[in-house]
Amino acid sequence: MDSRLAALFAIWRKAFLPLGRIDDPLSVFAGHAGHLLVIDPEGERHRYSHYGQAFARAFGTDLTGQIIDLVPTEILPVDRRGILDFEYTFARSAKRPLWRAHTGQFADDKTQTWQRLVLPLGQDRLAVGAYPAQLVPERQEEKLLRLVIERMPVVLDDDLRIQDLALSLAAFCDTQQQMAELEVLASSDSLTGVANQRHFLHLAGLELDHALRMERAFSLLALDIDHFKRINDGYGHATGDAALKAFVAACKTALREYDILGRLGGEEFGVALPNTGVEGAMVIAERLRQHVQDIRLPLPKGEALAFTVSVGVCAFQLGGGQKDVDIPSMMEKADAALYRSKSQGRNRVTLAE
Repeated sequence: MDSRLAALFAIWRKAFLPLGRIDDPLSVFAGHAGHLLVIDPEGERHRYSHYGQAFARAFGTDLTGQIIDLVPTEILPVDRRGILDFEYTFARSAKRPLWRAHTGQFADDKTQTWQRLVLPLGQDRLAVGAYPAQLVPERQEEKLLRLVIERMPVVLDDDLRIQDLALSLAAFCDTQQQMAELEVLASSDSLTGVANQRHFLHLAGLELDHALRMERAFSLLALDIDHFKRINDGYGHATGDAALKAFVAACKTALREYDILGRLGGEEFGVALPNTGVEGAMVIAERLRQHVQDIRLPLPKGEALAFTVSVGVCAFQLGGGQKDVDIPSMMEKADAALYRSKSQGRNRVTLAE
């Protein structure tokens, strides 16, 4: 074990074992505060109430106050989030310290191995100390142990001896797969497979923030399938669902790989266009409109269903005099342009004023 973590464990053992709790971990572990997380229970979730500066530097952001399973995936990927949630839940229920290691790319894209200790504080609170491992010559058994803690949390007893593994390898793999599946379910529209409203707005917000930082253009499209109620009423909801799927497929052929398509509700969709100004957004919107117009959905009696889409475009470009730009305000403008498309005859693209 890294010597700094061993020192942290010794402090925990002396403070925790007599009372079964540590009420002021930042005071008790003052010498490790920069490399310390304090995690408070939030129902079944976990919230960072202290996030050491070493973590903020290594991961590029300060997550103080954040609930772990609501942290954006680009900051905390699904596979990492799943095992962290498992470790913290296990440590809370078992009330035992865990030892773990993780190798990955951290600050400046450097590959490092960080070892960490998850320490119970009582009342379902946890402290996590972590340090980048110091490279030292290893004996064969130490190499084997390092491989184990890279893949599995190890349960420690009060004397820093290995007591057990927190999870079998088979169960660990199953948990990882389940977490990935849950993440997809939580962020995707169940019918069409594109981003649901919550996830779309989140991703669009991240792209707008990036555009503002990098001084790049950014655009949003608001889409609404024309007369969609007639499809449901005239042909049934099964045909309506098939029309939505065909619509999404047509949109994907018209969009670029990095564009973001989301279903906002019913027959309403949105598209985020990173690094795209007014002219590019209008070209893409018109191409998308044409792809949808070309849809021919086979019907049971040998007929083919055709339908169209109305589009509203809102573009943000630095130097355009726009202030306090955000996704809700851009969506409001795109929606207003969409309804002008509707009022002017449908099956058209309108640029926001």
